[in-house]
Amino acid sequence: MSPIDRRRAAGFTLIEILIALAIFAVVAMIAYQGVSRMATVKTTLDADNRKWRDIAVAMARMDDDFSHVADRSYRDAGGVSQASFRGSAGPIDIDGAQLELVRLDANRLVHLGYRLRQNKLELLLWDTLDLGPRAVPTALPLLDHVASLDFRYVDKSGQWQFSWPLSVALQQPPRGVEVKITLESGETITRLFALP
Repeated sequence: MSPIDRRRAAGFTLIEILIALAIFAVVAMIAYQGVSRMATVKTTLDADNRKWRDIAVAMARMDDDFSHVADRSYRDAGGVSQASFRGSAGPIDIDGAQLELVRLDANRLVHLGYRLRQNKLELLLWDTLDLGPRAVPTALPLLDHVASLDFRYVDKSGQWQFSWPLSVALQQPPRGVEVKITLESGETITRLFALP
């Protein structure tokens, strides 16, 4: 066996090893970019899924509250009788609620409300139906990253109103409520709820 044949039989040349390493590096870079893109897409999809799930939960809560509205007035912290369903474009009381209502929940009447505070849609729950002088609601966050919250109300003639009740004499709940939520990301969700 000649000396050249012995060297070839002993292993790879340096150039062969360098070419193999270069090919491996290119394949590894392509694989890393693919895995990195998949991780980014998964993170984005998880965030979107969480956002839409939270929206669905908030809308389901509103649907449940609106479908159980009770036509029973309550007394506010000042002792003044209020309609069972009140709403306005801005805050209607010192707690910042844009909408307050009385609903029937497991054979008891509950006073609750909704407000937008610090880009969060919050559910307000009062301990009692008729409020004492220092009654403060418990605020439960329903949805984060909300840019705006708007309500409209349908009266008996089918006309849209921006506040409810229309007058002191008309104390009944509206026929329907439109909820419009605009998220900080730009999406607008509009839902119409029929009241009993």
